[in-house]
Amino acid sequence: MNTFKSKHSRFWMLSFILFFFLFLSFIYEPLLSKLLTIRVDKAIINGELTYPPFSPVEVKPFGTDILGFTIFAKVIQGFKYTFFMGLLLSIAQILISLFLSSLTVYKLGRTMLLPVFSYLDKLFAFIPKPFLLLLLIGPYYHAIIFSADDSLPSTNMKFLLIQLIILFLVGLPNLVKLYHNELTLLFNQDFAEASLSLGSTKFRSIWYSFRPQLTELTLNLLFKILTQNLSLFIYLAYFQLYLGGSLVMQLDVSTKYTVTMSNEWSGLIGQNINRLASTPWTVLIPLAFYGGLILLLNRMKRALVGGMENQHTY
Repeated sequence: MNTFKSKHSRFWMLSFILFFFLFLSFIYEPLLSKLLTIRVDKAIINGELTYPPFSPVEVKPFGTDILGFTIFAKVIQGFKYTFFMGLLLSIAQILISLFLSSLTVYKLGRTMLLPVFSYLDKLFAFIPKPFLLLLLIGPYYHAIIFSADDSLPSTNMKFLLIQLIILFLVGLPNLVKLYHNELTLLFNQDFAEASLSLGSTKFRSIWYSFRPQLTELTLNLLFKILTQNLSLFIYLAYFQLYLGGSLVMQLDVSTKYTVTMSNEWSGLIGQNINRLASTPWTVLIPLAFYGGLILLLNRMKRALVGGMENQHTY
């Protein structure tokens, strides 16, 4: 019992940390943007006039990018977009896959839906997801973003929806297979067979009798899929397919700098990855926050799922 209480309190403590940083991110536009230093376009360093980028030693706490925008402000602003795009995408994948897998326990769904998702799951297993996403999303980027005269909000929103839809569809087959396998296992249990023989329906068994097992599986999958989606965001950003669109800045006659419009963390990493050698803080600091978020989510998963397992024991 003490172990359960310990894991339960640990989960709420980690949740408080997560919600605290989300709160800071949400009050960025109305409040923090007026208090924080957003951009440093020039500064006196060692008695000389210097222009960006500035290192964390020169502009505290995390320095600036090559345009002079402070990494600290960008990290705070972009956290809410990073987290909620990943969370909403993961929840949608979980809910739709659970619904579709519940259809596969019936004969019609088993003969029509299951073979399609099984085939797609095997197909996607042979093609690494980052390359698959690049093949599917890349053409839309050139067709939508580069064909537009300027980076309009409607254009960026349209591209964001296309990205999320493709990410959603690519992750769906494996989840449907996982839920189908779990439901097949549960229906083979003695208590499920007895319940069906006494007149219960498969629908009632799934949404009522199997609720504890499916809840535990869903929570496990939610944290797992959220972490995977956050990792896929970085792969997309490496190829400058930023979530929420991008803007091309002309630094000089021969140099262009593509920046993320939303300042979500994977975009901050991707827009500076080619300058890792010259301005490493612009990549390593957002990457450290990204790794910290994934570590926090894994700790929350262990505390929540471990607490549930201990509760079942008692």
